[in-house]
Amino acid sequence: MRSANAQAAAGLAEGGGIRGRDCVRDRSGEAGTPQGSPISPLLANVALHVLDQAWQASGQRLGVLVKDADDLVALCATREQTEEARELVAAVLDAFGLRLHPDKTRIAHLARGAEGFDFLGFHHRMRKSWKWRGRWYLQKWPSKRAMASIKGKIRDQTARRLARLPLEDTVDSVNHVVRGWGNYFRYGNSGQKFSQIDGYVHERLAILASTKHGLTGRNWVTRFNDEWCTRIGVYRLSGTVRPTTAYASR
Repeated sequence: MRSANAQAAAGLAEGGGIRGRDCVRDRSGEAGTPQGSPISPLLANVALHVLDQAWQASGQRLGVLVKDADDLVALCATREQTEEARELVAAVLDAFGLRLHPDKTRIAHLARGAEGFDFLGFHHRMRKSWKWRGRWYLQKWPSKRAMASIKGKIRDQTARRLARLPLEDTVDSVNHVVRGWGNYFRYGNSGQKFSQIDGYVHERLAILASTKHGLTGRNWVTRFNDEWCTRIGVYRLSGTVRPTTAYASR
C-alpha cells in the first residue's frame, strides 16, 4: 500500500494516494495468493470483495479506491484521510487473517512531483503543464522495473551466441517482444521511455550484426545506422504513444 495527499478531477491532480503491490499477506508472512498463477487475481478478488463493500460503506468519504487483484491505490485529499484509509484497509484484511505487506506499504506525497508511485507497471508522478500555467497533471510512464524487464528480454533475443542465426529471425523475435510491451505502455506519457527502448534495440542489433560480420564495436553510426534499422524492418515504439493527459508526451 502506498498513500499520499491527493485530489483528482478530470485528469488534473494535486496530491497522491494509497498504493499496494502484492500487498496482501497472511499473518504468517506468506503471500495470500500464489503470485504468477493465472488464478491469483480471481482468488484475490474473492478474498478482497469484502474490502470493496467496506469502502462503499465507509471509505468513499476518504477518497477514491483503485484496485486490481491485490494491488491497490487510494487517492485522498489529506494525510489524515490517507492514514484513516490505511487503517480501514488493514482492519478489513485482519478479519480474514491477512495483513498489508510491511515492505510495500508507504505514504507518498505527490504534490508538485515531490514523490511518485508504481502501479501496474507504470510509474505515476505529477508533472507541471507546459501550456496551462500553475496546473499540474498526474502522468504515467513505464516504471524502472518495467524498463529493466523489457531490456532484459531484448538482451536475451540479441545475445552474441545468436549471431549464427539469420538476422531477419532475430529482428522478428525482437519486434514481437517490443510490440507487445509497447501495446500495453503506449497509453500514457511514455514518449521518452519509448525512445530509450528504440535506441537500446538499435544498439543491441548493431552489436549483433558487428559480431556476425567479424567487426569490433557497435558500428551503429556508420554501417548499422538508423537507415539500416529501417531497411531490415525494425519495429519502432516512437510515435505510438496515446497520451491520456492533455499536453503530456513524456
